[in-house]
Amino acid sequence: MESFVLVGLLVLVIAAVAPSIYALRKRMGAGRKLELWCMLHRRGLTAEAALAEPRPLAMALRRCALCPSVEECRHWLASEAREGFDAFCPNSRFIHRLGGGA
Repeated sequence: MESFVLVGLLVLVIAAVAPSIYALRKRMGAGRKLELWCMLHRRGLTAEAALAEPRPLAMALRRCALCPSVEECRHWLASEAREGFDAFCPNSRFIHRLGGGA
């Protein structure tokens, strides 16, 4: 009886985690860069500037990897705009802080 419960719990854990793993592999596969790096470049910021704050950068990378607004972000990046990402980007405060804007 206990083994059925353990197997059932294992199945539930796998079912809960599998979609996230699939989404991350899809986002990070095929040598793709996270949109955060493209956004920093668009704003004239360097990776070195971002690396000056390792903990906030790690949190920004995590937010980007798990972001639900990927399509909106890619559309914004394709538009070559420099402003207007605040409406959808969870990293807008981080980006503005790096640029000296907040």
